[in-house]
Amino acid sequence: MKLRNKLILILSLVLLVSLFLEGFLGNIYFEKYFRYSKVLQLEKIDFINDDKVDYDKLKDYEKRQNALVMIYKDNKIINLENFYYIKVETKDGEAFVLLDAFLDNLYSNTLLKIENRDLVEITAIKVLKNYYLPTTLIKNNDIFKDYKFSYRSKDIYDIKGRVEKVNTPYAHSNLGDDFLESLLTIDVLKPQKEKYKDVDEDDEFQLITLNRDSYKVVIFYSFENIKDIFPSLKLYFYLKAVLIIFLTILIGIILEKIMIKPIVNLSKVSEKIANLNFIKEIDYKSKDEIGTLYKDIFKMSEKLEHIIELYKGKVSRNKEAQIKLEESIKLFMHEVKTPLSAIIGFSDMLLEEDSNEEIAIINSESKRILKMANTLLEENRYSENKLILDKKSFSLSSLIELSLKIFESDCKTIDIDTSHLEDVIVYGDREKLEQVILNILKNALEYSKCKIKIYTEEKNSEIFLFLENDGPHIPKENIEKVWNKFFSSNSEGRGLGLFISSEILDAHNFKYGVENSFFGVRFFIVFNKGI
Repeated sequence: MKLRNKLILILSLVLLVSLFLEGFLGNIYFEKYFRYSKVLQLEKIDFINDDKVDYDKLKDYEKRQNALVMIYKDNKIINLENFYYIKVETKDGEAFVLLDAFLDNLYSNTLLKIENRDLVEITAIKVLKNYYLPTTLIKNNDIFKDYKFSYRSKDIYDIKGRVEKVNTPYAHSNLGDDFLESLLTIDVLKPQKEKYKDVDEDDEFQLITLNRDSYKVVIFYSFENIKDIFPSLKLYFYLKAVLIIFLTILIGIILEKIMIKPIVNLSKVSEKIANLNFIKEIDYKSKDEIGTLYKDIFKMSEKLEHIIELYKGKVSRNKEAQIKLEESIKLFMHEVKTPLSAIIGFSDMLLEEDSNEEIAIINSESKRILKMANTLLEENRYSENKLILDKKSFSLSSLIELSLKIFESDCKTIDIDTSHLEDVIVYGDREKLEQVILNILKNALEYSKCKIKIYTEEKNSEIFLFLENDGPHIPKENIEKVWNKFFSSNSEGRGLGLFISSEILDAHNFKYGVENSFFGVRFFIVFNKGI
């Protein structure tokens, strides 16, 4: 995924998650916390003190809390002015007919207008002592009916008489009808703090009944307003989501222009430098961090180009030096052939007179060196820089004994243990493998303290040769480096002996290696078994 797409995706996810959390937490706030905190606020009434009602504070409380309060004492509603009602004088006494719900549910083409001294006939439901909710009202042969509750047959009373008083609430409220309807199903006078649904099961309200001094205070609060707000809030969040997506895309485009594009160009510049196509100028002029990075890369490009030019010059000089060195070696090997030929001739004459072992060694080693010189000088002995091997079967133990004889003077202070060296026949280029054994043995003599163990083990068709000395362990980081060209822990060494040995062993496809042992350091070579 491209950097720009990643950035836009991350921005979108962050902003959308923020929006989701805002909506989710907002829903929790309105659905849970708001309701909980609202109940706490509704319980804090301050309009009853010393068994007296402060009506000014009551009106302020209702307005502030958007609630309806009914105060009840001695079977009377103290603040009846909160409701539409008529007082009717009957032969049995007086009756208070509460009209809020009736007027809200009234279906009639005739305007209901009631005045004092009007004669009325009312069918009503008793909700409190002397307080009724009308279902049917007849005035001057005009019939007004509340179809919503006219089906009820329980607690139905017939009220006939004259209207003595008509009351209009001091403040218009849409809570009166809902509160009166709740009286049909709820005992509002018992102490409580409950949530209810109205008779239509579509709105929820909070009902709190408290005892204060000698009064019962019934507080009615409807959550209908909050419910009505939710669709608007959802629409707000949807519009906000669309706006955030648009802003995210816009921000992504701006960031691509001022940040992503320069970084992408910087990546292309780095790729060019990696391919040794060095830049000569930069096209980013801003002085911000990216501009600083461009300048640093430009400087790095210049320095790297300069270093490579120096390196090329050095390599060229090294090639010239290498050619001179090779010519010098060839010249030396050519010149050394003459004294070697003399040594071989005189040693041949001495061997004819006296078959001495030391003279025989001098003779054989001189011939080996002469052969190496001829091999180096003859280009046909190398093919594609690979050694040409003259393989044959030979005695490994005789090769070890010859090597020890050559280093006899160096072995006087070192105990050489060959008690477990078996007389085995191996297959390979004897002369070149002799050079390997001499190099490894010379290395062991340099680092050994007092003892060297040389032994063999035979496994299947392979012969394992071990040369183990009691010298100090090789650091782990140098174990594999000992075979490298020019690597030596000895300041006087040139680091070529083991390198040449590895070249010869690799040409034979022999397994070999070095490892730290309990005794000291152990070299091993795996030979092919000869016939």
